Amino acid sequence: MYDTYADDIFRYLFVHVRDRELAEDMTADTFTRAWKSIDKFDFSQPRPWLYKIARNILTDHWRRKKTEAMGDQETVSDVDITQEVERRLDKQRVRGALNQLPEPMKSVVTLRFLSGYSAKQTADSLGLSEANVRVIQYRALKRLKGLL
Repeated sequence: MYDTYADDIFRYLFVHVRDRELAEDMTADTFTRAWKSIDKFDFSQPRPWLYKIARNILTDHWRRKKTEAMGDQETVSDVDITQEVERRLDKQRVRGALNQLPEPMKSVVTLRFLSGYSAKQTADSLGLSEANVRVIQYRALKRLKGLL
């Protein structure tokens, strides 16, 4: 399972965190959590299950970051300034634009175009309806066009 899905999970996480080492750690955590709950595993659909675990890991990560930022206002300022400089210096305009999208749009675009998923696979992975995925995709592409 790791050999089959690790690259896709890594790409999904990397697009969201933009840090190779952190994405690698999160990928490992995804498969560790999967292994620990293998008794609940649906072998007919491993991909959506793994993406759900990865999405939960991302959610945990951002919650921790938010809590840390609220506890130390000086760190928030340093982080904000660093992120702003990185954004302005980023040579890949598409990545910069993608990161400006809200989370649901970012996830849909990542899965549909970077991971090559169908609308149905994307819907299954994110727990949305296929119609909802198509609407989010349309709006995300429209917004990306404006940003670029």
